[in-house]
Amino acid sequence: MDTPFVCIAHPFESAGNISHAYEYGPVKARKAIIFVGGLGDGPHTVPFVRPLATHLEESGLDYSVFEIRIRSSFTGFGYSSLKKDVEDIAAFVRYLRGIDKQKIVLMGHSTGSQDCVEYAANEDDPVDGFILQGPVSDREAAAIHVDAEKLRESVELAASMIAEGRGDEMLRPEQVAHTFEPITAYRWHSLISKGGDDDFFSSDLDEETVSRIWNRFQKPAMALYSAEDEHVPAHVDKQALVDLWKKLGKNVHPLSGLIPGAGHTVKQPDGQAWLNDHVVQFLKDI
Repeated sequence: MDTPFVCIAHPFESAGNISHAYEYGPVKARKAIIFVGGLGDGPHTVPFVRPLATHLEESGLDYSVFEIRIRSSFTGFGYSSLKKDVEDIAAFVRYLRGIDKQKIVLMGHSTGSQDCVEYAANEDDPVDGFILQGPVSDREAAAIHVDAEKLRESVELAASMIAEGRGDEMLRPEQVAHTFEPITAYRWHSLISKGGDDDFFSSDLDEETVSRIWNRFQKPAMALYSAEDEHVPAHVDKQALVDLWKKLGKNVHPLSGLIPGAGHTVKQPDGQAWLNDHVVQFLKDI
């Protein structure tokens, strides 16, 4: 069970009316990690974030960690999009630059890793590096839990609604097999269809597509895949996938790899220690 903890809340102006960030670590740090969680996550839900902030402070790297609350946080993801996430993250980057942060790294967990890919194309409010933890395919993850025919039918329904101009309408829970709900037709199609706007990490993407995705990064990007991730189908060779990203992406950092023994959210102390050490090495490198 968690014990009480202290953080500093930073409200910031953005397109959303609930945009806040919560800071851990030295308040006078000149460098920042912005952390964005996955589907259903929000500030304080991912277990490795505060241990990482503590480790960074002990390492003396002059970084603090900000967990960001944006429009897609918690259940808001079903009404949102990567484009809206980038708008909110960019607003917070501007806030941090305004309080004189010298270096900013964007760290995404799970679907937050998709935000990293999407943000990499943002030239107006750039960051200095990216960390993608648990960059799994939502499309392949859904296939673990939902019958293939039901998934096919739901994607076809979402596509037809989008074609009719109804992409912002909600799908009924039974239409999405009671997963990822509540959710609009657009976001379901984005997450679950091959080539959807969220489909960056699937193992069946061709090399041309993979190269295009990972070469969005013009700054160093480290991918840390959990070796025992429960949301990855058994047929996916995780090491081969990360090796492909490193081969095709010119700025994919050589420290990218599998977190030994770790599940999706890296609850394991040994996995957290490995992650912490790799993040420190990466930050020293950039």
